Amino acid sequence: MQHDVFICHASEDKDRLVRPLAEALREQNIDVWYDEFSMKVGDSLRQAIDRGLAGSRFGVVVLSHAFFAKPWTNWELNGLVTRVIQERRSLLLPIWHGVGPEDVTQFSPPLADIRALLSKDGVEVLCINLMSVLRPSDSPLIVAKVELARFGWDAPPISDEWWLDMVESQNNIQFPTFRRPWLFPLPGGSASSADRGRAIAWTALQMSWQEDAERLNICQTTRPEKVLAFIADDPALAEACAEHPDLVANYAPQLLIPSLSGLFAGAFDKILSRSEARIKREPDSRYPKAICEKRYALRRSDFGGHAPRDIADKWVSGRGGDQSAQHRKLTDYIFWLLSADSNWLPNDAREVLTIGMRDWAAWAIELTYDDVWDQQLAHEIYGRQNRALRWTKPLRRKLERVVEFSLKRLDVQDDTSMVAQRFVDLDFVGAWDDLVRQRRHR
Repeated sequence: MQHDVFICHASEDKDRLVRPLAEALREQNIDVWYDEFSMKVGDSLRQAIDRGLAGSRFGVVVLSHAFFAKPWTNWELNGLVTRVIQERRSLLLPIWHGVGPEDVTQFSPPLADIRALLSKDGVEVLCINLMSVLRPSDSPLIVAKVELARFGWDAPPISDEWWLDMVESQNNIQFPTFRRPWLFPLPGGSASSADRGRAIAWTALQMSWQEDAERLNICQTTRPEKVLAFIADDPALAEACAEHPDLVANYAPQLLIPSLSGLFAGAFDKILSRSEARIKREPDSRYPKAICEKRYALRRSDFGGHAPRDIADKWVSGRGGDQSAQHRKLTDYIFWLLSADSNWLPNDAREVLTIGMRDWAAWAIELTYDDVWDQQLAHEIYGRQNRALRWTKPLRRKLERVVEFSLKRLDVQDDTSMVAQRFVDLDFVGAWDDLVRQRRHR
């Protein structure tokens, strides 16, 4: 069905009753077919009404003396009655407007037998009574539509297959099979209709902001003001972030840096305080100098007593699994840190992340990726037998080519030879050699 309700009425009843009622129902996010709402210049009156009659879940019939006297309203009523017979369900919702039982019985005895609402009770009471039928509590899709409307969405009619897509996609939000950016838990958790409806709505909301995050490349390399604007521009995302600031820190760890936190500063301070209390209460023997959990280390000027490699690991990976923060290739993160595009990071944070990416050495996994590394260069790096890599001019050119393609993926303009030189000077390959030797020794 395209609409929740069709209002069948005489034009004489518009001003005092029908228009205020239609507006009151719309304020409750009910999809009303009403000529002043649903028709535009150039529409065929008969065709538009036919679509409304055929495509509405219910029909409100405003019975009045003016209604009884008009052939047009009788024709609309006949269409609704035909649907009652064919669909074998009660879809007529009569409102008696200035008429009584005798008037209605004289016009149509079957209509007089249907429980009706009385216009003299007022629009507010009429709206409440109609809502109990139009939006039953056991309809998750109605709940979902109302929830989406709260964020300004003009969701499709309930009959549209789009809703089936959202129900099917819900599982991909709850149990993703591949990495999705800015993934938040769905609301609810119970089997109630309200929770099911809200979960469907938030599936649609999440899919929307996830598409935007991918399109805009909102991740660790994004300037903080752009991240904050991205969150603020989507009311649903802003609500999710306010409820889950720990996940904001997960997907945009640059905001943990005190000077870059924006409106999340207070929430991050509370998270850090709780993290410090947990470490004090339950020390982790793997990190004897730790003051806080490593995923919040960027919040402290001393980086919480964690080694750069551990900080870099969390900066890239976040919580891992279906809440992984990784949006780019590991190699791309390195060349971004070595480029001028990362200059907005405070010097100490940029240095600890750069050294951390070097010491972590996870980028070497990507040496086998021919869409990231030149394979001849990759073979020179990982095919050596306990000898240091000598950066010859041909190898340097290949490295610069790798850097060029990486910066292109990042949409960064910088001197590729300078970035490549920093990679060589910081001895990223030597750090990987050291890690390999340590593993062999163990």
